[in-house]
Amino acid sequence: MKHPFSNPAAAAALAGLAIAALSLLIPTGCSRTEGATRESDGTRRLVVYSPHPEDITRYIVREFRQRTGIEVTIIAAGTGELIERMKHAAVRTAGAGAGGRVLSGEADLIWGGGIESLETVTEYFEAVDSPTDAELNPVYLASHRLWRPFSVLPAVVIFNKSLIPEEEWPDSWEDLLSPRFRKRLIVADPEKSGSSYTILATMLYTMKKTAGHTFGGWSYVQRFVEQLGPDGIASSSSMVYRAVAAGDFYAGITFENYALSLEQTGSNVGYRYPAEGTSAVPDGIALLAGAKNRAEALEFMEFVLGPDVQKILLPRWQRRPVRLDAEKAGPLLKGKIIRYPVDEAAASRDAILERWKILRAAELP
Repeated sequence: MKHPFSNPAAAAALAGLAIAALSLLIPTGCSRTEGATRESDGTRRLVVYSPHPEDITRYIVREFRQRTGIEVTIIAAGTGELIERMKHAAVRTAGAGAGGRVLSGEADLIWGGGIESLETVTEYFEAVDSPTDAELNPVYLASHRLWRPFSVLPAVVIFNKSLIPEEEWPDSWEDLLSPRFRKRLIVADPEKSGSSYTILATMLYTMKKTAGHTFGGWSYVQRFVEQLGPDGIASSSSMVYRAVAAGDFYAGITFENYALSLEQTGSNVGYRYPAEGTSAVPDGIALLAGAKNRAEALEFMEFVLGPDVQKILLPRWQRRPVRLDAEKAGPLLKGKIIRYPVDEAAASRDAILERWKILRAAELP
């Protein structure tokens, strides 16, 4: 299934993102879903897998609960860990393979994770038709409707300006191979972090030497791994920007939202969009097949894709929204955006991670 945003229109779609001076408080007013499930005590509940940072989940879940009365339980971990947990918790009905269905055994939604990670487990999702789709940028929608985009996250290089001479600030993927960054470079573990897998696939695609293989940049990635050293793999994406800001590492690779957050606080961390090109891939939200709290899950999905949440993504969390009405007047993305191969990244995930593990093992003591 080809995704519409895997074409040059993606770059243009990123040009009009809203950063207007909006209130950071979500206004009131949210309707309940008819026929919603209730517990014996009358409480409506919802269980959500999410790799999102706690400040995002806590704020949005609180607003949702205040409007609807629905109690939300967040199961938090990295995208890769949540996908494995979802697989182990799932129940496969009779007729597995040809006629069986995979039903959720624990949660109702997965909220977060790069959409190419979600593409690897679409058999665990239920397709949903939503009137909200007409209000989302079609560049980021998939025809199968098994997931929806939530926010758009360009990958960037960050660096500690206090530790590196200005003339050596990294402007490209290639610059990260400088001796300056030997064992002073950090990235999140792509086996645990969906965002880091996106970054790995972006490097492989961007730094390939020939057009024969989609992810042919392994010679670059091997040298990159050698730069990391034994301590250069973080267990989560948030650890990357914190380590660079603290001066524990000179540079790292993360997503734009973390870099913008540091910039707003007056941090000594700078960032660049790599000159060879970078990706701007949405994270997503999906309804799990057989969700016990399906009505509540759909209500939550509509809420996070609605204007009240989407219009505060950029000013509050520095995440680029996916709604058309939230994209209209904002900053231009200052970088070359590649045609990120979503389908191939999903199909090649296991093979890419296996080869990554081999390269990492060779560098460990």
